[in-house]
Amino acid sequence: MVKNIPNLLTVSRLIACPILIYFFFLEKYLIILTVFILACVTDLLDGYIARKNNLKSNFGKVLDPIADKVLIITMSIMLIINEDISGIHKIAFYIIIFREILITCLRFNLDKENKNIEVNKLSKYKTFIQMIAIGSVIIFHNFKLINFQLPIIILIWSASYITFITGFQHFRKYLKLKK
Repeated sequence: MVKNIPNLLTVSRLIACPILIYFFFLEKYLIILTVFILACVTDLLDGYIARKNNLKSNFGKVLDPIADKVLIITMSIMLIINEDISGIHKIAFYIIIFREILITCLRFNLDKENKNIEVNKLSKYKTFIQMIAIGSVIIFHNFKLINFQLPIIILIWSASYITFITGFQHFRKYLKLKK
């Protein structure tokens, strides 16, 4: 049973996505924030438990980044649809969505050839910053923290910038692997 805990935590992130969508439509931001934080914590725990207990698996290696991307894309789309992000700041989330979809497609393409793009530290930081930015938007929206609007905007654009940079790095690695 312990052997499956990291994979169960990863799968729980995927299960969280439809739950988050449901509560977005009900505009229950405190529940959204709670479920989102729990989903983010599973991202930290699954890798930690797998490394600490030598429970790394091919299933987890493939599914973990997919679960991260599905969570980030789901939240980004819902923030845009619910107009929690407005104006030019939507572009930051469109960049995030586009990059996550593109890199996932490139990874699947390489997987057919038994090749892969190794995840680097910056990509791990990218996911963390995306999660912090999304959580901050939810907190801002729920609690109307006007004094924190500028820092949240800076955080959103920082997440978008790092997302773009890592996407560019992965695309270059993809092209090298396809030669």
